[in-house]
Amino acid sequence: MPEKSETTKQVAAKVQNVDAEARKQAEANKITSRFMKTQTVKTGEGTDHEQTYLLQFPGTVNAQDIFENSQNPFGNINKRYFMQEAVKRVVVAPKIKDLGWFDTHHGFNELFDEIFSFLTDGLN
Repeated sequence: MPEKSETTKQVAAKVQNVDAEARKQAEANKITSRFMKTQTVKTGEGTDHEQTYLLQFPGTVNAQDIFENSQNPFGNINKRYFMQEAVKRVVVAPKIKDLGWFDTHHGFNELFDEIFSFLTDGLN
């Protein structure tokens, strides 16, 4: 024998209950905005080429765009593109005009790792 279908009124009541619970949870789960949060990182720490950087979280949408737009067709991160976007949108100090800066400064891969981690933490 087929199951009895719920009435429109019953479905509406369920939706209302779920909506009320979801709103209550959303309010309880609010966090302080991560937008513009900063972090100081160092590359080459303890060496003669130690460099300090100030990173600033660009917001959830911009951070996710950096990740998504940096992926190659296989889903791997293209470091060059990632860093091109990151030095514009994430690195506040020192102001880096373009990746040519790393021709005369150490720390490209180390800074990549720091920024990747910073943005990942900001998105979680």
